[in-house]
Amino acid sequence: MYDGFEIDMLSLGDADCLVVTQWHPQYGFFRVLIDGGRGSDVDAVKDFLLTRGFTHFYAVVKTHAHEDHAGGLIKLVQDTRFTFTNAWMHDIRNHIDPDILRSASAGNSAHADAVRQVIETTKELWSSFVNRRLIPKEPFTGDAISGLPYLAVLGPSQPFYKRVLADFAKIEYPNPLLSPAFWATAPKPSVMPISLSSLLRPPVPSYPVSSSIFAPINPGPSISLAGLLSNSKVKESPTTQPFNNTSVILGSVFKGNRMMFTADAGAGSLDCVPSEWKSLTWMQVPHHGSNGNLSQANIERFHPRYAYISSCGDSSHPSRAIVSGLIKTGGQVFSTHQNGHLWFSLGAVPPRSNYSHAFTLKGTGNPESVFDWTDFWTHTG
Repeated sequence: MYDGFEIDMLSLGDADCLVVTQWHPQYGFFRVLIDGGRGSDVDAVKDFLLTRGFTHFYAVVKTHAHEDHAGGLIKLVQDTRFTFTNAWMHDIRNHIDPDILRSASAGNSAHADAVRQVIETTKELWSSFVNRRLIPKEPFTGDAISGLPYLAVLGPSQPFYKRVLADFAKIEYPNPLLSPAFWATAPKPSVMPISLSSLLRPPVPSYPVSSSIFAPINPGPSISLAGLLSNSKVKESPTTQPFNNTSVILGSVFKGNRMMFTADAGAGSLDCVPSEWKSLTWMQVPHHGSNGNLSQANIERFHPRYAYISSCGDSSHPSRAIVSGLIKTGGQVFSTHQNGHLWFSLGAVPPRSNYSHAFTLKGTGNPESVFDWTDFWTHTG
C-alpha cells in the first residue's frame, strides 16, 4: 500500500515541467502538472508522461506566460490523451486596461515583443483550456490548488501581481499601496488548509517504470542561518526581469516536510512568501539557477536540504555563486544538465528499478570556486 510523495523534474534545458504526485492508501494517487516546457519540448514531455502512464492530472498550473514554461503546456492541453480536472493560470488581460496593453505591445522594440508574447501565449492557453471545457482560475496567495498533494499558492498576492504588471507594461500607478516600499514591510498572509472532501478522485492509469535518477532522503533540523552568506558572491539584492516576478510560487507539505516550487520568481516575490515557509526539505531553484533571483537572505531562510535545478549547464545556468551558497547552507544540489530527468520521493511510492543515484554539484576548496565534476555517483540504470 503506497502512502508517499513524488516530484518529477523533467530535463528540458532552460525550461520547466514538473509533476507532483501524492499517494493515499485509501484514495490512490493524485497528480498535479506544473508548466510544460517550450513548444519545441512537447514531444519529449509527452513521451515522458505517456511512458509512465501520467495521463490524468487533478490540476494543471501555468506559473507564468513565458514560452519556456507555457509553450509546451499549450500543446499538452490540446492533446486529448491527457485530462485535467482543474486549471490555473494568470490572465494579464484581467488586470490591465486593453488600451494600455495595445499601446505596450505596439512597435518593434524588445519590450513590445515581450508584451506581445505574453498576451499571445495567454490567449492561446486560455482558449486551449476552454476548448477542453475548463475555465481556468487565477492563482493568488492563499488559494488551494489541491489537498492531495497538499499544494497551496504562496505568491504572488493580487496587489503584488498588479504592481509587477505595472513595471512590466511600464505603467505609472500613483497608488502608494502598489509601491515596492509598501510591500517590503507589509504583513505576509498565511496559507489556509483545505478539506479532502473537496477532491475528486482521478482514474488510475498503468504505472510503468523507466530509467532516470533520484536523490536520497536525509531529514535535518530546522535552524537559522541568517548572515551566513554575507561574505559570499550571492547577491544581497538581485534583480530579475519584471515579468518573472509574476511567477506562481507553490508550497507543498507532506508529513512535516515542506517543498517549494518557485518557477522564475525573483527575490522581491520570494520575500513575500509567508514567514512559516523556511528550512525546506526540497526546493526548485528559480530561473534555472540564475544569479538574478535568489538573494542571500532567501537562501539563508529557505536553505533546502535538496535543491533541484532545471538548466542547460552553461556559464550562468546554474550560477556557481548560487550553487555554492546552497551548499554552504547545508544543501545538496542537483541539476538536470548533469542528470537528465530528476525524481524525488518521500515515503512509500512505487519503485523505479531503473533509477540510480543522482550526481550532486560540488565545490572544491572555497565554495565560490569551480565545480568538481569528478566526485559523482554514476548512473548505472
